[in-house]
Amino acid sequence: MTPSIARQFAQFACSGTSIPDEVLVATDRAIFDTLGAMIAGGAHPTLAAVLAGQPQHPGRSTLVTGGRCDAEAAAVINGMAAHVFDIDDTSYTGIMHGSAVILPVVLALAEELGAPTGTLQRAFVMGSEVTYTLAELCTHEHYFHGWWSTVTSGLIGATVAAGLLLDLGEDQMVSAIGMAAAASGGGKAVFGTDAKPLLVGITARQAIGFARMAQARVKGPEAAFEDARGYLKLLNCGVARPEVLAELGQRWRLVDPGLFFKTNPVCSAAHAAIDQMRALIAQLNAQPGEIDRICADVPELVFISLVYPDPQSPQEAQFSLPFALACVALHGRVRFEDLTQATLNDPRLRALMARVEVTSASDLSTEDMRARYPESARLTLHLRDGRTASGFCGIARGMPGNAQTDLELISKFDSAIAFAGMADCIDAKPGMNPAHILAELMTPAKFLNQRRTS
Repeated sequence: MTPSIARQFAQFACSGTSIPDEVLVATDRAIFDTLGAMIAGGAHPTLAAVLAGQPQHPGRSTLVTGGRCDAEAAAVINGMAAHVFDIDDTSYTGIMHGSAVILPVVLALAEELGAPTGTLQRAFVMGSEVTYTLAELCTHEHYFHGWWSTVTSGLIGATVAAGLLLDLGEDQMVSAIGMAAAASGGGKAVFGTDAKPLLVGITARQAIGFARMAQARVKGPEAAFEDARGYLKLLNCGVARPEVLAELGQRWRLVDPGLFFKTNPVCSAAHAAIDQMRALIAQLNAQPGEIDRICADVPELVFISLVYPDPQSPQEAQFSLPFALACVALHGRVRFEDLTQATLNDPRLRALMARVEVTSASDLSTEDMRARYPESARLTLHLRDGRTASGFCGIARGMPGNAQTDLELISKFDSAIAFAGMADCIDAKPGMNPAHILAELMTPAKFLNQRRTS
């Protein structure tokens, strides 16, 4: 008899399977990149509101906003910080941000428990692999139906990661996974609001809670995925590719297909268009005032992700292709400092946004194109003097097929901590103990001194 899906995930996570070196390298890069996103996010103005609204208790877990507290509160705050600028990594297994949910859980519990770096890494790897395997099992249709796979799949993987740090046995892990699967949900209606990154943090907190309950011998439903009233039926119309479960421990999704490390603090769907816009501007040596029209053809996935042609808030701007392309025309990229109401109200930006035309292109949305170039873009730049240039970008810089180097990731990290007022606090590199990096950067006295001088 085939074991339940929850059982197969638990067996994989608890098995002691050897993790290949290339997966550990990919893990170090993912953790390092997410740490940078988290630290930058700690300087976002909405984090003050979350701090005020989230109950906290004394604890050992470091907050990106400074100080320490209990693991559950740290998971909420650091989870929101990891995703609030939308510059955290993306996996195309389910079109999702798994690291932003999993890393806050792993860091919070690792600090609480004093877990060594190897245990932290293993929990992150296993949580990530379960997350991305579940996403593949559900296929992209899950996302297209309106579910936000970052939390629907991320909750399961983050619960596995928490369970490993709490040293759950296989049966306890099955219960934790079952509870998480039965509780999972989250729709894309949150896009463009503060609730989107907040839901990442809340999901991280939930994961710790389910693992703690399983540790206390609370039983969960083993058939939570297959049940007629369960995850696959309710959240995925019964669609599933169970054959992907056989790949657990054989194919590691942290390297195949790998992760997209973003270069701009906006939705991943905008990045190919950003790269192509930059190339066309360079080709024509165009100045912002010379631009007459920007015509963008995009696949359905991009069209349904970037849903704000006329954004009214910085949160909506992160899901707006006109905003992203206007920022490229003015500054060469989207910057952290562009995500403010003042920038959004800039007449120059508004004038350029009005010149962007976005079309959902059927030829970019075929099954083959979706598999090869899920978030591609075809742009034509028209200048007032009649000159034009066109081009197609299928793989943005940072995607697995066009990966950033370690030096580029370090530069991105340095920019993130500089934005947060943490420049020169620590010489961090991929592979260093992430809890150590975070704790060193957020030492209260050091944090306060940087804030006063920034």
